[in-house]
Amino acid sequence: MQRRIAIANRKGGCGKTVSAVNISAGLCLKGKKVLLIDCDAQAHATISLGFSPYEIEKSLYDLFIGTYNDINEIIYEAAWPQGLFIAPATGQLAAFELESSSDLKARGLLAQHILSQEASKFDYIIFDPPPTVGLLMLMCLAAAKEVIIPVQTHFLNIEGLAEMVRFIYQINATINPDLRITGIIPTLYSQNTKLSKNVLDEIIKNFSEEMVFPPVRQNVAIAEAPAFGMSIFEYSPNSIGALDYNAVVDRIDNFGGILP
Repeated sequence: MQRRIAIANRKGGCGKTVSAVNISAGLCLKGKKVLLIDCDAQAHATISLGFSPYEIEKSLYDLFIGTYNDINEIIYEAAWPQGLFIAPATGQLAAFELESSSDLKARGLLAQHILSQEASKFDYIIFDPPPTVGLLMLMCLAAAKEVIIPVQTHFLNIEGLAEMVRFIYQINATINPDLRITGIIPTLYSQNTKLSKNVLDEIIKNFSEEMVFPPVRQNVAIAEAPAFGMSIFEYSPNSIGALDYNAVVDRIDNFGGILP
């Protein structure tokens, strides 16, 4: 059964795109076929897989405005690993969001496309929405069935996590009754600081140990990899970043529980 997962948070700087890219690549290394949908006008997921948003001929924007009618027409296969595909973003998505923000039908546009026959061939569809509450975020959450929330292990991010959870409950009640929270990924975790440990303990206290994925530790290789258009598994396969994201991927692929 295909799984459709949004890696989402309303707060930037939490490792959202890094997590989306590395989770997608890690799942492919486990033999899965994955479509990563970059729905952020910053196009950081697109860049992280080695594509230039200034040079690609077609993107998610072209699908949304009707230039193409099939999502298969705008996806690209990543150079590595085998089985990873991306629906790329460009800065034009910002214009689309501005022009279509009042169009209620636009919220379901992405969902319509990923329910097509061509999209069904993927084991996973991973969404990377922008870190803001707007049309593009709503489109991703309307199309997904699961949400995984990356949370930087700093104090102020606990409140941001609570706001994101409330927002997902609102989407569940109004737009997508199938949407659930699969788990929370603590990111930028430092084993040597009391702050990181306290924040992790607080997250576990509020959401249960079952819902909290293995933390992703601070690792310079994770920050460096996007500059080379690579996932952590290609750029530095023996790093702690690769080790930590591999543990996250294992948890996702084997995880059966969800937060009601």
